[in-house]
Amino acid sequence: MEYALLYAEGTDALPYVAADDNVGEWVDEVVARGVSEFGERLRPEQDATTVRVRGGELLVSDGPFTESKESIGGFDVIDARDLDEAIEIASRHPVASFGRVEVRPFMRWPDAEPGARIVPAGFAERVPAGRRYLLLVIVDPTGERPASDGADADNDPEAWVTEMDGRGVRLFGEVLRGPEDATFVRRRNGEVLVADGPFTEAKEWIAGFDLLEVADLAEAIEVASKHPMARGGTLELRPLWPFDPHEDHTERVEREAAEVAVRLEPRAADAVGAVAGAGS
Repeated sequence: MEYALLYAEGTDALPYVAADDNVGEWVDEVVARGVSEFGERLRPEQDATTVRVRGGELLVSDGPFTESKESIGGFDVIDARDLDEAIEIASRHPVASFGRVEVRPFMRWPDAEPGARIVPAGFAERVPAGRRYLLLVIVDPTGERPASDGADADNDPEAWVTEMDGRGVRLFGEVLRGPEDATFVRRRNGEVLVADGPFTEAKEWIAGFDLLEVADLAEAIEVASKHPMARGGTLELRPLWPFDPHEDHTERVEREAAEVAVRLEPRAADAVGAVAGAGS
């Protein structure tokens, strides 16, 4: 069964100690066990871009959809036997020792082909052909409700998937089961702590995600703006932040220190201007 592992600080985060980061060993283990499909780090929340459509107007802003400490710093897609194995895998990840790992099962659709995977086989070895963004699909109670008859193509997720797959900008993605099926895993003082259900009282929650490969932020915004949940919820674009899990993490942290607290992405307003200019 496939699960998403979502990494965040959590509400009781401890300081990150780069010298203790053994993520390379964790990666080697999950690959050797054959449970790893794909995973990546995300650029810090300063480089997030939030996309909404309200009343037919595109609203784009710099930063994440929430100001809470629950901003996601990375993800993995794994294929475990069951939830117990997924929890065991999550508990061994370095983030569990200072933050928390959210384990979320993907939806299982009745008409899915037997053996179908969220991440295409061999995807981890593919060389990126453009800029990659994780598109987080977020339920937002302030969003507009779609027409009940479903006749509007703008409200059809399958139509969006078909278009973006055809354009080659959507690499993979799927709906997650609801927050009531979330499991949160931490490791404190050598003890694995497991909690069920939503970690926050916030009404917004991540309903799924898609991995995009586009030319730039402007195209990512254009793709996100066409998603039905841009009207019924919120879309957050997070650029990937690749790194070598086996490198010296103390040296990596020192090298990356200058760019952690600054936005390297273009301003959202400028990117929207580029989208508008391309369409005129």
